[in-house]
Amino acid sequence: MAQYIATPSWLGRFFTRIKRVSIEQSMLVIDFRDNTKLQFRLSEFSNFSVLRNRLFSAEINLSDRNNTCISFLNKGQADVLSKTLNHYFANSLEQKINKAKTQLKQYALDEFLRDSSIEILNKTVFSLSKNYAHNQILWQQHLSPVSIKFLSILSRTPKVTDAVAQLRHKYEQKQLTLRDNFYNNVESNPLTIEQRLAVIRDNDKNLVLAAAGTGKTSVMVAKSLDLIDRDIATPDQILVLAYNKAAAEELKERFIKRAGQANLSMTPPVILTFHALGLTLLRNAKKSTELSVLASDALQLKSWFTAWLSEQMQANSAFLKSFVDLLYEPVDIFSFKNSAEDEHYVRINEYKSFAGYKVKSYQELLISNWLHLNSVEHEYKPAYKIKQRVGPGDKRLNKQYSSFYLPKYNIYLDHYDIDRQSNTPSGINKEHYNEHIALKRELYKKDNTIFLETFHFNWLEGKLEERLGKLLKQYSVALTPLADDKIFALLTNSGQLQQEAEKYLKCLQAIRVEQLTNTQIKQRIKQSGFKNHQRYAAMLITIHDAYTHELSRQNAIDFDDMIIHATQVVKKGEFSVPWSHILVDEFQDISGARMAFLNTLINKGTGIRFTAVGDDWQAIYRFSGGNLALTTRFEELVGSHSLTVLQKTFRYNNSISDVAGRFVMQNPEQYKKHITTHVQVSTPQVILLDDQYKGAKSLEVKVQQIISTIQKNDATASIAVLSRYRFMLNKVEQHLKNKKQTNTLHFWTLHGAKGLEADYGIIIGFKQGKLGFPSNNQNNVLLESLLPVQDSFTHSEERRLLYVGITRAKHKTYLIADPHACSVFIKELVNDDYPIEVASTLFNLSSG
Repeated sequence: MAQYIATPSWLGRFFTRIKRVSIEQSMLVIDFRDNTKLQFRLSEFSNFSVLRNRLFSAEINLSDRNNTCISFLNKGQADVLSKTLNHYFANSLEQKINKAKTQLKQYALDEFLRDSSIEILNKTVFSLSKNYAHNQILWQQHLSPVSIKFLSILSRTPKVTDAVAQLRHKYEQKQLTLRDNFYNNVESNPLTIEQRLAVIRDNDKNLVLAAAGTGKTSVMVAKSLDLIDRDIATPDQILVLAYNKAAAEELKERFIKRAGQANLSMTPPVILTFHALGLTLLRNAKKSTELSVLASDALQLKSWFTAWLSEQMQANSAFLKSFVDLLYEPVDIFSFKNSAEDEHYVRINEYKSFAGYKVKSYQELLISNWLHLNSVEHEYKPAYKIKQRVGPGDKRLNKQYSSFYLPKYNIYLDHYDIDRQSNTPSGINKEHYNEHIALKRELYKKDNTIFLETFHFNWLEGKLEERLGKLLKQYSVALTPLADDKIFALLTNSGQLQQEAEKYLKCLQAIRVEQLTNTQIKQRIKQSGFKNHQRYAAMLITIHDAYTHELSRQNAIDFDDMIIHATQVVKKGEFSVPWSHILVDEFQDISGARMAFLNTLINKGTGIRFTAVGDDWQAIYRFSGGNLALTTRFEELVGSHSLTVLQKTFRYNNSISDVAGRFVMQNPEQYKKHITTHVQVSTPQVILLDDQYKGAKSLEVKVQQIISTIQKNDATASIAVLSRYRFMLNKVEQHLKNKKQTNTLHFWTLHGAKGLEADYGIIIGFKQGKLGFPSNNQNNVLLESLLPVQDSFTHSEERRLLYVGITRAKHKTYLIADPHACSVFIKELVNDDYPIEVASTLFNLSSG
């Protein structure tokens, strides 16, 4: 039955088709004289209607989708109808405001405002605020004072981003006050303000960056306890993932201890390693969890793989040839940008051919190996005895060396680093080099010497071996290919089989950790830009297939399978994710496979809140799959999040902090942090010393002297000797073995030292070279192509490794360096005026 009817005015009878306008239940109905009608749902109106009185009639402007205007209505009836419509809308709007209040309290006042909740509030709270800002006068005429006050407060912050920031800040301040006693007592020392905020912030995704010694473990424990104590989550709803078993045990012990300290009676949350979690899920899904001996015993893996390689090479000539061809990764010297790169290449690469010669380039290696594999006796870099001078008094060729000499045939073979246009690599003078070639040719001709030539472009075009074959056959050089068994014996006896087995095993590990498909293997190797990428990819795919086949044969899994298979179990719905909160420690070292596992858990769970705790300055495990980009590009790769940076350290002093922080932040890819220290000193506490004793190199004696000095002044001090390499520590430890030492002396590799601390640190091994620091013993190009992409900053991971080393010490860090083969890190510390004490006159490095 129609209520509140309005009809046209007397004037409207001439100018409108409307018969009447009425409200029928929840509809506004306009009836026309031709018996048609137009209907509007009252709930669809977006604002109050507006009544306008004209001279002989009235009109009502509706807030429907088309902003319909109903004209020529009876004034009195239109007034009643408009008031009724606005009464309906006011009631509806009051309900929306009350709902907005409830949701605002639920999502932003009673808990930390999460990114996923912003969308909910956008549809209610923030949209109301926006509408009110555009219709203040109209809304103030119809809404209650309480609602107007609520909307007025909201409209003071028109930008959603600003409103979100204010709401979060308000919540944080409230919790800081309410939970002050808890935060003061949950750890051995009261939590810092940054630690407290890391505990309070409970976004969908949270990143906590914790510099060395800033208490990230305290945050992990306190956050878990806080969630349980406030009834936000039960212990079994919290999953804490530690980097390794020792870290997991430490977290459990800390949790129990701190719970007791805070007078809280509760069980620990679920604290596991990634592998233990994967194993749990597989067992829950009734999947095979038998761990292969290849995973649990590195020697067994190496033994199996070496045996497999041997079997393949002895049974398959094509495989043997491919293996030999791929022994060394191709290097194109024309790709070097300058002579420094060329010198660096020569310095760090050592090519030893099958004939036992140490050759200077990859192409010379190919030539020497080809000659040896075809039973051609040859000498490398023999001195040529000049019979006639090229010109009177010409001494430019007094000492002439050819690349190779075939004594049985009295033939000289030279390889020249030129392209088809006679261009030379960077750093080699084209004119002088080509003049030298011309002089050698003239010399050979005058002496009637048989000389053969190969060129860099032969290799570039893939025709080096073809040219060698044609040249030698032209002079009747007998080519007798070595039998497969002799080649295999050569590889075995030279140690190259073992060496290559280790290389390919590292590549296999990278493939497994990164979960690379065959297509991805091909793509990554191709993108690395070196020749033979298809053959290398084929070799790696064959190796990976053999490995997975062996696991299947054993009906067993490896550690990577624990992650890979568990991810599939969750994806297929074979495991119901029970957690509301997931906390991950050492996030900077997380691999792509582990991140995929985490994402699957989060996506399959319900409203899971994820907190990553780590330090991009301490990311030093790329070789085992650590993908730093997941931390430095967290927003892009992981998602929108709340960031908390822990910047106050209680471990070391401001001197150590200033040196280490400035050093690591030279890399623009690292997060900028401003570390403050509890302990302040006025003099440098990072000391640089040389490794000399009585004019000779004696690292062990120098370390002994420093230890004696420390113990003389601080008898109970803990001292850590740190090095990038274990063999250096072993030599120092052996030297000190017969000396009187305390149990507080430790020997740590820099990788193994992460998470540890001592009163004093002594870092050794600073020098140039393959086994120097920073290390120039770079991963082979093949392995590099399979590892997670790293930033382009020179020595970026080695730089972070030194940061880890320097920050292990509480009081003082000593750096012992070789002044005669000076490390680039030491050059930087001295030449760039870092606030260190240079306690040696041998480091006058300003000239570089």
